[in-house]
Amino acid sequence: MTQGTNFRIEQEGSEFVAVLPPHPDMPDEDLGLPAPTREAAEAEGRAYEAIVSSSLYKFEFDDKKNVYVVSLGKEGERFEADLLAEAYEKAQEAYAKRVSAEPPAEEPKKSEPVKRGPRKGAKAGNGTEAPKQEEPKQMAKPTSPPPERSEAQLDMLQARIVNLEAVLIVFAETILKEIKNNG
Repeated sequence: MTQGTNFRIEQEGSEFVAVLPPHPDMPDEDLGLPAPTREAAEAEGRAYEAIVSSSLYKFEFDDKKNVYVVSLGKEGERFEADLLAEAYEKAQEAYAKRVSAEPPAEEPKKSEPVKRGPRKGAKAGNGTEAPKQEEPKQMAKPTSPPPERSEAQLDMLQARIVNLEAVLIVFAETILKEIKNNG
């Protein structure tokens, strides 16, 4: 098994295969993801684990085109590539662009209302100088509430959090194994 993962890499001729544990629906069959190099096979295994642990991404293999297809979100944007890791990377890039897209421009603010009240240097009713009034203190403008996000955006953010949690768990497990082995 590759350290910190649930798959192993096997060499079959000139190819490498990420061999994943059996799916609960097919307990007698290991799933193998072939790749041209060991590093690519490891990337395939990591991509598979990330997709399976995510509610945002789904994948399938298109037998007719001989490509992996990764779907993103409820909208179902689809990304195709010869390797699962490549299709997953395309989907992640599209997701990152969508999440980091600038919010729509705010409406232009209305002009300041005309101020009412006594003018400076105005004379009082008896012809004497009017008592100076303090300038009204400007109240801090209330901060606007955060922009509302669509349900799809919230689902994508939740899925991203789940992915980050999975990465942190694997990272922590790896560190604990290193400490155990070296300590």
